[in-house]
Amino acid sequence: MAEKPYAIVRRDAEGRLVLDDPIAVSVGRAVSKHNCRATLLAHAERVRHFETRVRERGLSPKNVVIVVLNVDDIHGGPLAEALMPGHDWQEYRDRGEVPFARGLAVRGGIEDVLGSFDKEAHEKLTQSEKLSVVVVDHGVAEVFPVVPWAHGQEVKERGSE
Repeated sequence: MAEKPYAIVRRDAEGRLVLDDPIAVSVGRAVSKHNCRATLLAHAERVRHFETRVRERGLSPKNVVIVVLNVDDIHGGPLAEALMPGHDWQEYRDRGEVPFARGLAVRGGIEDVLGSFDKEAHEKLTQSEKLSVVVVDHGVAEVFPVVPWAHGQEVKERGSE
């Protein structure tokens, strides 16, 4: 009973009740990162296209990454705007679609951006020597190595190869 509780209720500066629960935040973050896999799978065809472009152009995985960015995500939107300034995403929304920016990006720049909002993804990307896909969705980023999944194999996470 003498242990400090993990979750506490407190009042913020405006007097509102706030629940601080770091364990719940961690669980939610883990679920969001897991959900990035579904985003990756939904864009598998385009990822394969960009993987082919990397090979055809002779680009190095040390210099380039494939990105899949939810434009309506808190982090994906600003990154998409930086990579595709002025692109009109509203037409996708008007069709009832969630707008995604997909393409090739300079690896160093993406590493820098990840370092500003998702340290885990930043570390995964900087430690990987493989061509990687960076998915930004659900308020987080997740990094997946490009593996031979073009023929229906499951997408593997780094470390489960």
